[in-house]
Amino acid sequence: MILILLLVVLSFFLIKPFLTAILIGALLAYFTYPLYRWMNKRIPQTISSLLICLIVLLLMVIPTFFLAKFLISDSYSTFLFIKEKLAQGVFSGCQYSLCIKIEGIIQQPAVAAEIESITQSLTTKIFEMGSRFLLGIPSLIINMFVMFFTLFYFLKNGEELLTKVSHYLSVQKKEYFKIISRLREIVHGVVYGYLMVAAIQGTLGALGFWIFGVSSPLFWGLMMALFALIPVLGTGFIWVPAALIIFFDGLAQNSNFLIFKGAGLFLYGLLIVSSIDNILRPKLIGERAGIHPLIILLGVFGGLLLFGPLGVIIGPLVISITTVIAEIYLSKK
Repeated sequence: MILILLLVVLSFFLIKPFLTAILIGALLAYFTYPLYRWMNKRIPQTISSLLICLIVLLLMVIPTFFLAKFLISDSYSTFLFIKEKLAQGVFSGCQYSLCIKIEGIIQQPAVAAEIESITQSLTTKIFEMGSRFLLGIPSLIINMFVMFFTLFYFLKNGEELLTKVSHYLSVQKKEYFKIISRLREIVHGVVYGYLMVAAIQGTLGALGFWIFGVSSPLFWGLMMALFALIPVLGTGFIWVPAALIIFFDGLAQNSNFLIFKGAGLFLYGLLIVSSIDNILRPKLIGERAGIHPLIILLGVFGGLLLFGPLGVIIGPLVISITTVIAEIYLSKK
């Protein structure tokens, strides 16, 4: 028993660097399995799995390359714009009392020093992230290989693996199917009800920023998609300040065009971007998934800290699956 425990612990530390890649590979296998099953009726298993891996690779690599290219330029432009705005004054030229009060707060020595410190920290962080990305390319390639290797074998031997797990855990057939069914509902709830809605909100947000002439719309759209995953904050954390800045800029410059543009962006964010959450999410997941917002919140933050950017997917899934298994076995006891 001691030898087995030692080997299990050693095995865990061996695969720990690749846990994220394995989990993403398993998720991709789950979502591409219907296509694999359709292809498998016409061509052999191995060729079907290889074709699915090739399709996923193309769908991931090509859009990611162009997205990364635009995001790097957009994020750098946004950083320069914010730095310039802080140097000139956020509401310079605005004679309204609210603008003057805000400028007075910003220009206070303690606040100005804190803003300068944050700006310098952000500059350092951007360079560090760039350096880490370049240094992490070999590790990224290895993780990609592990992910596609996992995807290939999960497609090919997934059903057999699930059957063996059920047998080894000595789970009754009824309970086993209940767990699998509940896990399927949770995966659909997290991926379709949260990730897809967040992606749609981010896309609509980027489109709105582009229509209303806000710089770096792709970058801010991505930020909105990330904040859409956090139940407490939401996309308003991005579009509300943007609309207010444009509105106050219009007041400062006595420009009706900017005033209407800021009001238009605010209405667009309120009526289109934010309302998507209430319209689409219930239709996509219904009441079956029953994922509590606290689970999503803890999963997103914990996942980001533990797994990095992909943690926004893995974190909520891991906590949701843990609660389901605990609930089934505790109710049994």
